[in-house]
Amino acid sequence: MNKNYDVLVIGGGINGCSTAYQLAKRKKQVAVLEKTKVGAEASSAAAGMLGAQSEIKENSPFFDFAKSSRDMFPDLIPELEEKSGISVSFVQNGMLKIADTMAEKEHLEEMYRFQKKEGEQVEWLSSEQVEQIDPSIQGEHFGALYIRGDGQVKAPELTKAYARAAAVEGADFYEYTPVLQLIQKNGSAIGVETPGGSFYADQVILAGGAWSRMIPSLGEQFPELVPVKGECVSLRVSAPVLEKTVHASDFYIVPKPGGSVIIGATEREGEMGKEVSASAVQHLLSKGFSLVPKLQDASWETAWAGVRPQTLDGRPYLGQTHINGLWLAAGHYRNGILLSALTGKWMADLIEGKAADSEWLAAFSPQRNLSEKEEPIVGIND
Repeated sequence: MNKNYDVLVIGGGINGCSTAYQLAKRKKQVAVLEKTKVGAEASSAAAGMLGAQSEIKENSPFFDFAKSSRDMFPDLIPELEEKSGISVSFVQNGMLKIADTMAEKEHLEEMYRFQKKEGEQVEWLSSEQVEQIDPSIQGEHFGALYIRGDGQVKAPELTKAYARAAAVEGADFYEYTPVLQLIQKNGSAIGVETPGGSFYADQVILAGGAWSRMIPSLGEQFPELVPVKGECVSLRVSAPVLEKTVHASDFYIVPKPGGSVIIGATEREGEMGKEVSASAVQHLLSKGFSLVPKLQDASWETAWAGVRPQTLDGRPYLGQTHINGLWLAAGHYRNGILLSALTGKWMADLIEGKAADSEWLAAFSPQRNLSEKEEPIVGIND
């Protein structure tokens, strides 16, 4: 068994697998160490929206990064599907950001004015126009922001596609291989300890989502990650009910190819359990039915929970930590699927010393604001 690599990626979620794929494409010897199975946590729980414009009302490095990542998908998806043999059900069906309160209407109109001024592809629709586009939307609302360029994927399949494509390019995957300890020498990370022995590499990337901080010996300077549990339900319809993805102020409805409709998601900060509460199911169904009454005729499919990794300022950590040779790719919160395309490329560029965007380097550095405690900001989507 080879235990010496150029790069170790700790975590087999979507961003760990995307990073492994991009590095393996560049002929790096890569190993992915996953504590359970590839894609077992947040990556398999996400609804798969690619909503780069659905929460942004001002220019920022995050907005630029999100849009750039979304714009990679039309070329990246065929590449991944061909290499992996896995269909990820990528559709660019657009998003309706519904104003379900007057306060939300004012918020969305402000967002519309900003994005229109910046030349983004966005429209404001009256309530009548919303129902013309999607007649199933019948609940009380006050119009919507229509974002034509947003799309969606099936998140579990996309994660598997990244992983299998990475393996095709030569990456090694070790499932059920939890990392017990970081190995350091002269202040630099040189490998990790696992129950199966030691793995060594020139560079180590932590991409374990909400679990990235749980390896002993990382030190007090390691940036904080806050777990946020989210619950979703899935219904099955015999005939299409919605064409567009619908995102209201505190819930979303995502129609999937094949007949499933996902309604999500709750937010329970600080929780990491996988249990789905009866109150969460009731809340999500009530929200979904109030906006799209036809969903009451759907059949029950399933419910689940996942744990999102949130940073204190809402931006992911993408860069080198305070330990030389130890990198962090985590904290994507509700945007892990959307940001996965560019996260993998960006981390590979960082490892190779090719990352040139100074604003992104500063905005996503894990060493930013280590002494400051900032309030979380709202994420985009799941």
